[in-house]
Amino acid sequence: MTRPTRLTVPANLLHVMLAQAQAEYPLEACGLLGGENGRASHLYAIENQLHSPTRYEMAPVQQLQAMLHIEEHDSELLAIYHSHPRGPQTPSPTDIALAYYPGVVYLIISLQNRHTPHVRGFFIESNEVHEVAISIQEM
Repeated sequence: MTRPTRLTVPANLLHVMLAQAQAEYPLEACGLLGGENGRASHLYAIENQLHSPTRYEMAPVQQLQAMLHIEEHDSELLAIYHSHPRGPQTPSPTDIALAYYPGVVYLIISLQNRHTPHVRGFFIESNEVHEVAISIQEM
């Protein structure tokens, strides 16, 4: 599996992701990014069926619908994102243990400072974590 080194996210998708994380605070928010060649073009906000401030589990029907939409548009799953409402902007041991999708970037939105959220990307495979650069593309 090729390890991604960069993910390009259009500014409008980043804005939607951050707005979702703020709206669902103090619970974790989650979703998927689809696109091609390391550039996200679609965002799929998915319900956290655990309704938890420290864990997330995507609603299976919504996740399946998003995956089918990605496939129907000849795109690929580029990233899985979730927020850490009060936690750091790094993967937790649970995030690392549950990183089941090889080749995707795991985005973490830290809301430790709600006025200045931070987003970082990581490639996680075999319990190894490598940071991935995030490029924000202005529209």
